[in-house]
Amino acid sequence: MPADDAPALVADRLAAARATELVGRAEEQRVLRSWLDPTGPAVGFVHGPGGIGKTTLVRGTLTRLGRRWVELDGRAVEPTPPGALAALGRVLGRPVGTPAEASRAMAALDTEVLVVDSYERWNLLDGWLRAELVAALPAHVTTVVVGRRAPNLAWRTSPGWRPLVAELAVGPLPPEDLDELLRGRGLDDGQRAWVSALAHGHPLAAAIAAEALHRSGGAPAPAAGTPGEVAEELFEVLLDDLDPAELEVVEAATVLRRVTRPLLRSVLPGHDPDRAWAVLRRIPLTRVSESGLELSGVARAVALDALERRDPDRVRALRTRAAHAILDGPAAADDARTPDWDTTADLMHLVRNPVIRNAYAPPGGLHHPAERAWPEDRAAILEIATRFTGAAGAALTETWWRERSQDFHVARGEAGVTAFSTVAVHDEVVESPLRGDPVLGATTEHLRRHPPPAGGRALLVRSLLGHRRGELAAPELATLVVDLKRSYLEHRATLRRVYTAVHEWEAVSPLLRTMGFVPAGTVTTGGLPHRLAVLDFGDSGLDGWIARHVLDEQLPRDHSAPPRPALLELTPREQEVLSLLAAGLTNVELARTLVISERTANRHVSNIYTKLGVRNRAEATRVAVEAGIAS
Repeated sequence: MPADDAPALVADRLAAARATELVGRAEEQRVLRSWLDPTGPAVGFVHGPGGIGKTTLVRGTLTRLGRRWVELDGRAVEPTPPGALAALGRVLGRPVGTPAEASRAMAALDTEVLVVDSYERWNLLDGWLRAELVAALPAHVTTVVVGRRAPNLAWRTSPGWRPLVAELAVGPLPPEDLDELLRGRGLDDGQRAWVSALAHGHPLAAAIAAEALHRSGGAPAPAAGTPGEVAEELFEVLLDDLDPAELEVVEAATVLRRVTRPLLRSVLPGHDPDRAWAVLRRIPLTRVSESGLELSGVARAVALDALERRDPDRVRALRTRAAHAILDGPAAADDARTPDWDTTADLMHLVRNPVIRNAYAPPGGLHHPAERAWPEDRAAILEIATRFTGAAGAALTETWWRERSQDFHVARGEAGVTAFSTVAVHDEVVESPLRGDPVLGATTEHLRRHPPPAGGRALLVRSLLGHRRGELAAPELATLVVDLKRSYLEHRATLRRVYTAVHEWEAVSPLLRTMGFVPAGTVTTGGLPHRLAVLDFGDSGLDGWIARHVLDEQLPRDHSAPPRPALLELTPREQEVLSLLAAGLTNVELARTLVISERTANRHVSNIYTKLGVRNRAEATRVAVEAGIAS
């Protein structure tokens, strides 16, 4: 918000417009106001399904209150601490490199509220936000987190946090609020009654219905059902208005995270990119940002689901062209340029492998209760290490803790630490007192014999153990496997190799091979034999590695090749449904949560059973838990 003596700006007019967009929600506004009281929470979570109006509620309330606030959009921010701090510096108007610098900048500007929108995209930063950024902010600053999911368990179980956290679940609009919203859109009494009967208080369904009214010149044939059914049916009506060439453009856009004219030129070689862009701008529920155009979640889901059912070969072709275009685009033209986040995020959006994709777009209700280890975690970490690596292995873990405690991350549950990892940049530890560690020594020797490209760096995943099954697959371990991608992203400008040493090689190797790890020798550590494995990103680095996964996933399966994990056959939407199904949601609850029809939810569940080769929810849940997309 501008200072009181600042000149009038277009931003001021935008702020006023935001205030008028908020209709009703009196109780929710009261809750938000209470959070801003000096005795209120340090962090408040505003959560609810897509399209329910969370962002409008928060922006409108803060604007009406005249509070000084800044906002970060999780969709546009690299989910690493440096990426988040750089984005925060941009909105504050001054560079910040540490949480302490961010705190001083916010205090100097008298900032009262930090809003983080689309928080599900900050899955990897949840622990850092809690333990480092928010903890460093001035006591008067309230952090408002806006996303689709309630706060994960770690916000309640981390020492001291429980009384400092609040949450607000945003549900459908009351009938009188929805009527006021529709009146503001210029609908007459009959039209408002028709839309209200369809939308059931869901603003997104109401917006689609209102658009259908405007396009048809009158109420379309009556429809009935849940907001999800309304959204699907009416959006399909809107798509039916397009000619075949225009429909091709919309379908191509559903495959992409964001649309740019160069991408349109690549994925639709027979179309004029300017005309294609104009088609997309005319489609309702699109959002244009500095980095491109995006379809809303429901628009993308409805159109992509229909396309994948009707023409899966076209989807594969679109993904293939998109991966090539993104990898070979402008960001790749200058070898000296730091890889930009949009390029990496575009590629991660295309991949299906959940270990990669979940770092950017976690499915369903999957939470990420991982964070940097604190001094009080030492005993739990050593207990896990002793149980699975013996006294000698635990002694090595204790040496790492003594020398490099900053390299430890933990996953938390109700009872405390459930898993830990130790991940270090090789050239930061090779000359340290840790150089006697056999795994570090084997990694150093492999790098000497097989050096990476000039300037390339390597990560060493020294430990990765869960409290129940050690190295074997379990939800808590999967949390830290996904958390590794935060390290990948943070170092992606120079990262070329990842090393790890595994005792349970036969059990763990299928997952590692899927990620691209190959054996690189053997090493004995803590008295136990381990297989050293290496993942080589190649000259094109992390983006090239992600693109290779995308391209491989589009190829027809070679029956002579080792079978690919069945989970990789699921679409991203089906992975999201599987995650929620494993959390115990019924098909009706699935439909309500995802704003889809029950018919579509049933179809997704049936497809999941078929692709996974399972017969019921219990078997599907077991697959989801073992894969780490459910707990």
